Amino acid sequence: MSLRVSQHSLKEAKNYSAQAIELLLGHGIAPSPLNYMVAYEYCGGGNPGLKAGLDKLLGEAKALDGFMLRDLYEQHIASDQYKNLHGMGDDLQHLLTSLMENISEAGAGVAVFGATLTKHIGSLDSQKGPESLKAIAADLLSATVSIQSRNQGLQQRLEETRQETDHLRKELEQHRREALVDPLTGLFNRRAMESQLNQWTAKPLAMVMLDIDHFKRINDTYGHAIGDIVIRNVADTLRKCIRGDDFAVRYGGEEFVVLLPDTGLDGAVTVAETIRQRIAALRLVRKQDNFTLAPFTISAGVATRRPDDTLESLFQRADSALYESKSRGRNCVTHEDLLH
Repeated sequence: MSLRVSQHSLKEAKNYSAQAIELLLGHGIAPSPLNYMVAYEYCGGGNPGLKAGLDKLLGEAKALDGFMLRDLYEQHIASDQYKNLHGMGDDLQHLLTSLMENISEAGAGVAVFGATLTKHIGSLDSQKGPESLKAIAADLLSATVSIQSRNQGLQQRLEETRQETDHLRKELEQHRREALVDPLTGLFNRRAMESQLNQWTAKPLAMVMLDIDHFKRINDTYGHAIGDIVIRNVADTLRKCIRGDDFAVRYGGEEFVVLLPDTGLDGAVTVAETIRQRIAALRLVRKQDNFTLAPFTISAGVATRRPDDTLESLFQRADSALYESKSRGRNCVTHEDLLH
């Protein structure tokens, strides 16, 4: 955000800041750093995608909340940061590799030059050439040995630098992985899911979309802190119900996605039903006062990838199945073959 702020005059920045605070407070949203960043970007107009997304929500007369703003942040702010971070380690490694190759080639050239001189000095020793010529050749050989020695020292220092850079690259990779994880639940986020789907283009795949039923009511009744606890417990349940290469994602707000590679429709429905039953059986109790949260449920929609599917078409069928579950009264699983 600081890069965009710097492009505004102080007067503009103050104006956008006041608008951002007014927008948040007008919807009863605390001006936390993340919420403020989204609101400021919206008011400043420097992020067209974010502005269009928030305008759409406002146009639908939806009451904004922190989950919606976090989704906008993930889609339109954090994604740009991730893309920038994604290239840093690779660029650094490419630069260093190129430099090492150049130095290695230079070292090889010097070695060849030294070997050539050694050969010719040996020839001079067997002939009656002028002593002065032999002395010159010996001096050249001595210079070559010196160059080789210095080059060895340079290569050693460069190797040390390479090791340091490799350590830095690993740290960048760690940050890159962290950028793919939802901080509240520890599940993968939407960017990680899209990246994984790009790797699984040829793999048979089932998708389960899940949504916590009446989640807004939970937030309104118990507060966002309890809402976060509900989301984390749903995420823990997903982790316990998947296996191997299965991929659990917090898609946004109270929505989740589970990708099941090499799984048919019946198998995916079984997994979704297991998740639904375990969540319905959860009983959350606050230790300090034994407060027991009322039971809550999830609805799910299941679809499998077809040969002509795009990411959007697969999502559309899973989402339509989820919507059908909501229409049927919630707390149930619907698969795509039941859609009209």
